[in-house]
Amino acid sequence: MIVFDVNMNILNEYQKITQIIGEKPIRHQHIAESYNLSIYKLEFKQRTPLIAKLGQPKIREHFNLEHQMLKHLNGLSFLTTPKVYYVDDELYLMDYIAHIPLGHHQEAEQEIANQIAQLHQIKAAKFGFEYDSLIGCLMQPNRFSNNWVEFFRDNRLIYFADSCYQQKLITAEFRSRIDKLADKLADLILDNHPPTLIHGDLWYGNILSDGDALKGFIDPALYYANPEIELAYVTMHNSLGDDFFNAYQNQHKIDDGFFELRKDIYNIYPNLVHILLCGTEYTAHIEQTLSRHGI
Repeated sequence: MIVFDVNMNILNEYQKITQIIGEKPIRHQHIAESYNLSIYKLEFKQRTPLIAKLGQPKIREHFNLEHQMLKHLNGLSFLTTPKVYYVDDELYLMDYIAHIPLGHHQEAEQEIANQIAQLHQIKAAKFGFEYDSLIGCLMQPNRFSNNWVEFFRDNRLIYFADSCYQQKLITAEFRSRIDKLADKLADLILDNHPPTLIHGDLWYGNILSDGDALKGFIDPALYYANPEIELAYVTMHNSLGDDFFNAYQNQHKIDDGFFELRKDIYNIYPNLVHILLCGTEYTAHIEQTLSRHGI
């Protein structure tokens, strides 16, 4: 991991930031390190604060993709997102949103559900997206497909299982079990929903609230999908609870069997991502689901 000099690097960007924003920062606060990047809160005399992400991403297109996806959501008037201002290979600027870090969202769950339900009203002709997107610091392939089962199998399960195996994070036997699940997938998940725009990385860290109200969504991983995969990921970290799902179902019916069966199938995908990003302890969650289905 590259270690950055926190103060010198952001100070060296002050002149560029001043040219872009039209005002020089008066102070900065280093608030996080993430995926080889340093993240700062910038304060100004005349304008509201900004977030600056600074560094050399592992994927050259990381900042451009992050900027492009969030700007896509900026164009949706019903969705609360921070405005993005600038991107290059090493610097990314967007609005800072005051919130409780990794806060509990219960009081905001109805509004979160309302906005996500509206997002899930946006449809497309095919599953996928016009470009490959980003999940964490990993590329997420979005090759278009007319068939949801095939898209999920090839672009999510097989692709990320292959990545885990190539990096020797899972065994050949474990990799083979993923193939066996893939062969049964048409009997396990539904292909009865039109391609729907999803946030794609909807966990509590990307949902900003102040405890009472939704403040914004950040770090999307956009594509058109069966929205059940989004709802499944919400359950993986217990990011949102009954208030969210009850409010969501007022606008979109959740088909029978989702909570009992399909959510765990869908969550194999983010668990594969977590194996790549965080470590092999996430294989246990997948093992449980495979065993449940006799694989």
